[in-house]
Amino acid sequence: MSTPLSNPLRLPARRPGRRTAFVRMLGSALVSQAVLSATSFAVGLLLIRHSSDLQYGYYILVSGAILLATSLQNAYIAPPMVNRMTRLELSACGDLTGGLYREQRRVVVSLAALALISALTLWLGGRLDLPTLLLVAAAILAMVAALRREYFRMVLIAYRRLHPVLWGDLGYAGLLVAGVLLASFSPMPALGAILGLAIAALLASRQLARSLHKVEPWNPQGAPGILRAIAPLGAWSTAGAAIHWSFSQGYTWLVAGTLDISAVAAIAATRLLVMPVNLLSTGIGSLLLPLASRWLHERGASLVLRRLIGFSLVIAFVSLIYFTALWLLRDWLFAVLLKKNFPQRDLLLLLWSASFALMAVNQQLVYLPIVRERFRSLTSLTLVCALLALAVSFWGIGRFGGAGAPLGILIGELLNTVGIAVLCFREIRIGTRPGALCDDVQTGAGIKSEDFPIKT
Repeated sequence: MSTPLSNPLRLPARRPGRRTAFVRMLGSALVSQAVLSATSFAVGLLLIRHSSDLQYGYYILVSGAILLATSLQNAYIAPPMVNRMTRLELSACGDLTGGLYREQRRVVVSLAALALISALTLWLGGRLDLPTLLLVAAAILAMVAALRREYFRMVLIAYRRLHPVLWGDLGYAGLLVAGVLLASFSPMPALGAILGLAIAALLASRQLARSLHKVEPWNPQGAPGILRAIAPLGAWSTAGAAIHWSFSQGYTWLVAGTLDISAVAAIAATRLLVMPVNLLSTGIGSLLLPLASRWLHERGASLVLRRLIGFSLVIAFVSLIYFTALWLLRDWLFAVLLKKNFPQRDLLLLLWSASFALMAVNQQLVYLPIVRERFRSLTSLTLVCALLALAVSFWGIGRFGGAGAPLGILIGELLNTVGIAVLCFREIRIGTRPGALCDDVQTGAGIKSEDFPIKT
């Protein structure tokens, strides 16, 4: 039996230089998200300026589907994985991450093959034309590559190895922008852009995998049946992520179905201008999950909530400054930068700004109920918000046109923020002592480290 190694997720309560290390990690996370934000903006800008609204609409629909797939994967794997890694030794963590990757790859490849066979069947039956078939095949390839990249990013972030993640994101950004730049001058910009995304994600995932192997040579034979073992928690978290996507991204499919695909372009283009705030919030949030888990085990729920509120206030202040500058420069942005003048552009910009301001706040606060594993409550809350948002969006599209879609999202995010705040303060009232597990784990509904064998 090998000697147990120390786990980097479990640091001593006080250690010299710990604050400096946290600042470096936070800086890396912010730079990484700044890179992704700039990349998303550059890709959207290239397609808006050099392709039709229809082609840009196709790209938005595919990228939204990829976002759904990666969100489901992260929601299913990340919370149970981080909670286990916090309590395991480093050698056991290699079994965990290797087993998760083995089973994740098996599931993803099987589903991708099934989707491709279905698309080919529809094409042979005359239900799909050749350009649509090529677009679907490229989307499937891009989704597989994106899921692989996101898995290794997620594990490296859990180990708090932010520098390899940053280098991986830089490589991904450069390849993606170059690919979309070439695609924007082709006859089918959407197809070329999606293929560029697939290639960039595949190469970036290889770089991230090599970086992770240096940190922890994972055991691909470890933790058999791990995806089934984490299902009691992962299923609830995944359901919540799917429902949340339905009102944060599902508007694109609602607009495409009720209006047309070209109408998606105006809504997506104005949303693109406020995306940097969301990506900044997401970048900080990706770092907060392992940190909040450690804070909970060391100091309890009250400290976690205070720190999450602090992060929320900082992001809200930055968002206010950014949205004010965006509003003052809106004429130049649409006329010179985007070279498009969409109907209802000012109303769309105001609705998106308000929605993203609320989103930036609740995306930080939600990590307290997540690390306390309150997935059932979060899923129920998200379901109510999604139903309300979709209902308002459907009504608003019929009443106001495209502006009705972000109106529904604004109402949904407002209710979501209030609900998450209530859940957070309920955790404080319940009370917890440092190192205590949540009620779900104590009653057997959660996941324990004994649920799967660990090699030592």
